[in-house]
Amino acid sequence: MTGNEKLQKVKLALLSMIKHPWEHGTAAQAFIESGDDDIAVLMAHEAVFRQLPDGRLAAISHCQNITDSCESGQPVMFAYKKTGEEKYKIAAEKMLKFIDEAPASGGIQLHSYDFTMIAADCMFMVAPFYSVMGRYEDAVRQVDLRFNFLWNEEKGAMDHQWDASRQAWFRKLLWGGGNGWNAAGIARVLKALPEEMQAERERLKGYLDRLVSGVLKYQLENGLFHDILDDGTTFVETNTAQMMAYSIYRGAAGGFLDTKYIPAADRMRAAANDKIDGMGLVQGVAGAPSFDFYGVSPEGQSFYILMEAAAADYEKSLK
Repeated sequence: MTGNEKLQKVKLALLSMIKHPWEHGTAAQAFIESGDDDIAVLMAHEAVFRQLPDGRLAAISHCQNITDSCESGQPVMFAYKKTGEEKYKIAAEKMLKFIDEAPASGGIQLHSYDFTMIAADCMFMVAPFYSVMGRYEDAVRQVDLRFNFLWNEEKGAMDHQWDASRQAWFRKLLWGGGNGWNAAGIARVLKALPEEMQAERERLKGYLDRLVSGVLKYQLENGLFHDILDDGTTFVETNTAQMMAYSIYRGAAGGFLDTKYIPAADRMRAAANDKIDGMGLVQGVAGAPSFDFYGVSPEGQSFYILMEAAAADYEKSLK
């Protein structure tokens, strides 16, 4: 397959897989960044159609997720700007009201109602949504709080889950996917911040650099990572590489991450491309629905698309 044929197959496979709020929002974001505006608007329409009365987007009636619905906020605002239809703006504002009032611990919104966790996954959902809504100070505050709470200075990466109910670690492990969600979320906030917020931009650039350089210590010779970065007994996983490559390309293209990381990103990208099968499925990611063994997942598909879009933007920035 050519590169474009592969990308189209990955997109088609993704559209067959989406079920949950974070899957819907991440996929829609991937289509925005890859220039598939019509699909992104259709997905925003569906996110609003499935908005719960409390404001959560792209949800179903028994949804327990708190932060994941925020990820549909950018596609909904994208649809508002593309179409001018007020329903999208109203829906995004309802989502904003929900997350402002959502259960939190120390200013950090909890992951879900049934698991009172502060989870590494949520950086990508909450902080970029605040920036899309023009709440830049709140976006930066979420990055500050989440990074400093979950950062493991000794190991140079992010721990996964803190149980706010028990005030104890639930999963003090360096989950590769969690680190990828954080790096990608910080990169998205940095891309959105106005130039006049120079001090904040510098601080967030520092976080991203520390995270990228820390995670790269665990990169394997084949360009990939173990599911738990520092545990060689866990399976070798694909999506961490896609997430980190996305973050590096996006950061380098935007001028907020050193280009010295590009060779590592290129190795990740090449390794991920080798994992795509004839149906366009990105194999070897932390597999849905349990994410505890390798398989396929909607976020694995989405981050391939995001990685390719960011790589293209980086290549354009060199011209």
